[in-house]
Amino acid sequence: MAEKKAAKKTAKKGDFKHLLSPIEIKGVEIKNRIALAPMNTLMSMDNRGYVNEQILAYYAARAKGGCGLIITECVLGTRLASHYPFSTNLHLYNQSFMAGLGELAETVHAFGSRVFIQMSIGFGRQGHALDGRHPPAPSAIPMELSPFHMPKSFPKAVEKFPQSLQAAQGHIPYEMSIDEIRREQDEFANSCRFAAIAQFDGIELHAPHGYLEHQFLSPRSNKRTDLYGGSLQNRMRFLVEVYMKVREAVGPDFPVGMRMSADEHMPDGFTHAEALEVAEIMGSLGIDYFHLSDGSYEALSYFFPDEDGAMLEESSHFKEKLSIPVMCPSIHDPKSAEKAIASGKCDIVSLGRQMFADPEWGNKVAEGRVEDITRCIRCNECLMRASVGSPVRCVKNPNLGREKYMPEYWRPPVKATPILKMNLPPKLWDYFPDDH
Repeated sequence: MAEKKAAKKTAKKGDFKHLLSPIEIKGVEIKNRIALAPMNTLMSMDNRGYVNEQILAYYAARAKGGCGLIITECVLGTRLASHYPFSTNLHLYNQSFMAGLGELAETVHAFGSRVFIQMSIGFGRQGHALDGRHPPAPSAIPMELSPFHMPKSFPKAVEKFPQSLQAAQGHIPYEMSIDEIRREQDEFANSCRFAAIAQFDGIELHAPHGYLEHQFLSPRSNKRTDLYGGSLQNRMRFLVEVYMKVREAVGPDFPVGMRMSADEHMPDGFTHAEALEVAEIMGSLGIDYFHLSDGSYEALSYFFPDEDGAMLEESSHFKEKLSIPVMCPSIHDPKSAEKAIASGKCDIVSLGRQMFADPEWGNKVAEGRVEDITRCIRCNECLMRASVGSPVRCVKNPNLGREKYMPEYWRPPVKATPILKMNLPPKLWDYFPDDH
């Protein structure tokens, strides 16, 4: 703390008045416009899907570091989805996962931040079963990866470790039946109910980057001829049904947002114009915020851009179409983030790789110490490690992955919230016995 006070200020708090101003999403007040972007960390390690001490400490560090909003990594919301992870993901498809996730929500709250859980209905053709089973998808079309569509450093890594590209290709998927689609949607909606009971402040539906919902949206991966394929109206049916079932499950007043790629950037893929149309429709149906991303695993260089603010132009187009908050990722420079919000191109900035490099980014901005920020150099070491199945690490931050050993990130004492005073939608009480 003494070092912080002694540090020379290089900016004034007033320089970031928009970035540091509060914002409300469906009644949930967030203290500033800084969000931790959802990033697969591979810290769950055993692929059983449970929270561990390192995961708790990782999120605690970013909450303590000044993020107004924490958005969790992708949490798989059905038993079927859990069979086809990235490498290892958190799960939430029955009550056994609620204790750990409830501890995560409580920990983030103890450090003064809000927390939304990113819920995924599956990886689709991008999933990998450890036993070689074929994953479910809209159509039986495998993923195609090319080094030419990867961010810097990745092609050299693939050249050195060609097995990483082969493993990422996965297996040829099978086409989901309509009955299976609806069973998955129903199970997923129930899992979102568990998330609300676990005291998360909101839910982010996971529909970007070539995951299952994106695959239904894209004519590149969706060649169906039934009510889920063909026209954009049919291709977006899966996403709309997922949202409507989740909304029914958690009630009208619980925040439900959505993340989606602004453009697939691939031949025959989901276009920017289609993304804007989908966003408008979802906004009219009551989605509470829109979280922008870009590309897919097949177009990774858009997903993880090498330039700061690469998605801002696309973000401005969504701001023109929507009356709800819009989040834009990958704006690492505080001055650029302030300008983006002040100019109306986005409402919140979400930081992923930059928060790996410096979890204190938010505090340093608030204290005017922007020159003290440990800057992400976009070397993508974190991503390359994850691509071969290793937990993320950072060449600029030696503490990434060892936060659990640092007492400052242990949850402080908090008073328990009596269960009868928990902020739950009324229908969720149906899941507790009558004697409560």
